[in-house]
Amino acid sequence: MSRLSQIESFIKPCVDVISTFVHTQITVVDEELNRICGTDFYKDIPETAKKKSSVFFQKVLSSGYPKLVTEVGEDPYCEGCRNREICKIQVELGCPIDYQGEAIGVVGIAAAEEEEAKYIIENQERLIDFVKYLGILIVNQLESVEQAEKLEQQLSEVSQATARYHIMGSSQKMKEIIKMGYKVATSDSTVLLGGESGTGKEEFAKFLHANSKRNKGPMIAVNCGAIPDNLIESELFGYEGGSFTGAKKGGAIGKFELADKGTLFLDEVGELPLMAQTKLLRVLQERKIERIGGTKEIPVNIRIVAATNKNLREMVKNGAFREDLYYRLSVIPMEIPPLRERGEDIKELAYYFLRDYNKILHKNIHGFDRQAEEVLNTYEWPGNVRELKNVVEFLVNMVQGDLITVGDLPQYMVRAENITERKGKTLNQMLQNYEKSILESYIKDTKNREEKMEAAKKLGISQATLYRKLSQYDL
Repeated sequence: MSRLSQIESFIKPCVDVISTFVHTQITVVDEELNRICGTDFYKDIPETAKKKSSVFFQKVLSSGYPKLVTEVGEDPYCEGCRNREICKIQVELGCPIDYQGEAIGVVGIAAAEEEEAKYIIENQERLIDFVKYLGILIVNQLESVEQAEKLEQQLSEVSQATARYHIMGSSQKMKEIIKMGYKVATSDSTVLLGGESGTGKEEFAKFLHANSKRNKGPMIAVNCGAIPDNLIESELFGYEGGSFTGAKKGGAIGKFELADKGTLFLDEVGELPLMAQTKLLRVLQERKIERIGGTKEIPVNIRIVAATNKNLREMVKNGAFREDLYYRLSVIPMEIPPLRERGEDIKELAYYFLRDYNKILHKNIHGFDRQAEEVLNTYEWPGNVRELKNVVEFLVNMVQGDLITVGDLPQYMVRAENITERKGKTLNQMLQNYEKSILESYIKDTKNREEKMEAAKKLGISQATLYRKLSQYDL
């Protein structure tokens, strides 16, 4: 679809109005010479001729300048035109539509009668001005449409970006953290991500990198808690050959150098030993590193994103973490909320992971039944988003049907939900909940009469009792 065809509904009434005002016939063709619209004479052109307009328009389009033809058929601009045999035009004026320095179409003004032809010849400058005005209207409308499309695309990209890193949710806390994330992503300031294990701190770090001006560069992740104390400096800063026993002959570059022009993610930064903290502070201050065994300072162009599930403020008080390093790292502190504090997001995330694992494992599970959803919503999720993702992966592997029921959920979740559910409830309430859950497990489709008859038989109750209880529990 050409750009002008996108706004055909806007162009046509404009052409009709101007045609009436200047008493001539007007048409608009796009950059592919397809006719967008036309008045009187142009409406009578056969469909075969409408598909591709005249050679005259093609030449006006390629030249980028207005052209008046007074001897139609004889003018060099008409040479090779396949419409010459049916052409009734005496005079024709063609003006290109300029959009950002590019001709994207042509406005044609034509006369089939001698009086109209005379009018065009005598008023060509005035008509060119009219056409330029029409071109401005068309361009303004096109820009508005394209800006709207661009905005829609940007919104779509935002949605995709957040989903890609599981940074999603309709809860107020997640909306706020995502909004803040977009603000700080373009900065080079150091970010300190706090939050419990499994909340998605590394995913959020990837999100920040992907939306930064450094996204063409590398993102290097280091788990500070997984590196032995005696190797942490060589991992971070590299070493020269022969600097210690076991060192490679040619030496090795560290994570700081690998992350040059990109982002370095320091996960579990609270696990760094005090000696490494001192060297890290120096690098953050000077943006230069020195390999073990080396004497040369190497500049590094990096952005630091750190993460921890520990309370660094308390560690500072206890002398386990340097105060000056803490303030260097927490230029922009961001706390990722635990899943139990963003209950509105549990269902959204669960269905996202379900769709994801359906594709990976070639399944077609439609969703969770109501009781299973209730368990998901009431469970505490101590492992946060990571635990939810693992649970969904387990379920997609194990479930054979098209719906996940409460019986499919891991037993520890069901037991935890039952404990939570019982708190603050009377014996009668607990019995009713249990009775309701039994009915739901026996009857999947309450509109299926045969299924209800079978359920009544298995439960040892009459159909009338079954119907009464279904009504009682709004099933």
